[in-house]
Amino acid sequence: MTEEGTVAWPRVILFDLDGTLIDSVPDIAESANLMLAREGLNPLTIDEVRAMIGHGIRVLTKRIFAARGQDLDGEALDYKTAIMSGIYAENLTVRTTVHAGAREILAHYRSLGAKLAVVTNKPQLATETVLDAFELSGDFDLVVGDSGMPRKPEPDMLLHAIKQLGASPADAIMVGDSPADIDSARAAGIASVGVRGGYTNVPLEDLRPGAIIEQLSDLPKAVEALRADV
Repeated sequence: MTEEGTVAWPRVILFDLDGTLIDSVPDIAESANLMLAREGLNPLTIDEVRAMIGHGIRVLTKRIFAARGQDLDGEALDYKTAIMSGIYAENLTVRTTVHAGAREILAHYRSLGAKLAVVTNKPQLATETVLDAFELSGDFDLVVGDSGMPRKPEPDMLLHAIKQLGASPADAIMVGDSPADIDSARAAGIASVGVRGGYTNVPLEDLRPGAIIEQLSDLPKAVEALRADV
């Protein structure tokens, strides 16, 4: 996987973060339960929280409280989201781990000259903190987190990343694990690869990505299959 060369396609690979490159649900679940405990509410299981991840921390917070019978919106949701953000900021890398094969696959495509970016609904600062903590920042040419742009499944973040990297949608693929990733890729008009084992309560087959892989080390095979359609 370290063979030197030049990649013809894709010129740009966009990676989701949570559930794709890292397993962050233990820290997210712990943060959610610390917040619920402050409210005198019962904790959630890791599996319950896993199914809530993927659309940003505000949606996550809303889902956490909805699971305990509280329908938050407006200023109330803003307030609770700020609390959740503060708790999670203190627990970003306590139990989080890098997925097997992530470092190797990033090194492989960097050696081929592909431009790599993280495109995630996780807040920008939290994303950068996690990447720095696991010494992954140097693997990416660009990091696009939630900083006010319309989030996935809207196409804006993906299209912004591709433009910043000097490419076009036809040059890129999106690698992710959730409906937000696959739907945003479809909306942006780019190819997608779904990774099993992530944070989705919808079967990947139902999301209809261009290819499905069991683990990140399988990405080159998926790329070869997608390249035949380019």
